[in-house]
Amino acid sequence: MTGQDDADPAQIDALYRDPQTYELLAQMTAPADLPFYRALLGDAAGRVLELGCGTGRLSLPLARHATEMTGLDNAPAMLDFARQRAAAAGSTAHFVRADFCRFDLGMHFDWILLPYNALNHITDDAGLDGLFESVASHLAPGGRFVVDSFQPDPAALARPWERRRLLTYLDPSLNQRITLSESSRYDAARRVNHITWHYDLGDQSDWRIHRTSMRILFADELDTLFRDHGFIIGSKYGHYDRSPFGPRSPKQLMVAKLA
Repeated sequence: MTGQDDADPAQIDALYRDPQTYELLAQMTAPADLPFYRALLGDAAGRVLELGCGTGRLSLPLARHATEMTGLDNAPAMLDFARQRAAAAGSTAHFVRADFCRFDLGMHFDWILLPYNALNHITDDAGLDGLFESVASHLAPGGRFVVDSFQPDPAALARPWERRRLLTYLDPSLNQRITLSESSRYDAARRVNHITWHYDLGDQSDWRIHRTSMRILFADELDTLFRDHGFIIGSKYGHYDRSPFGPRSPKQLMVAKLA
């Protein structure tokens, strides 16, 4: 068994340096979250900032309903891909490179979005503090901070290390089928789940390996995180249909403003 500590550094978060693979997998696995954001922001969303925007999956369609749409990410390859998509679509969205744990854009936003478990990629307290401080300094009066985080499953975290097959897909650049599996190791002391994605090409096991780590934030911890950083939680939903949050909800969708 290998964990993050003895992994090849080139494998850590390598998926976010490979926009073609990321985009291909996103088409198959990304949540149906766009209608949630569309309904939440409405048709006159004002200035919107998406943190961890990746390839622009959300920024580009949301730009059609915003006075100004900014996507922020720290992965140059993802930003290049997003800019190419924006240019091809004639989109007004623009993209900037920065670390969402500490950023200064010199402007304020009516909405700041942190979608699709991006919060969970911050595995240290200093990073979380930097994120919330940066968001607070960029929110316009009455602005909202929207966070999408999964609700952890204690039973899943307690499972022994094993590979679990996720899906098989056709890679058009190779014209071959790839089987994607996942394994994980939970560090309960640090509340961090170390995840490995295994790509098998035909009979070639582990043809490619990507690794990442995710902070586990249970419901009470996430609520406390917002409040300790000066935010009031206006709404907390359990899914993209805006159903109320409950103990069996798969998601923690937070809509908050500064106190």
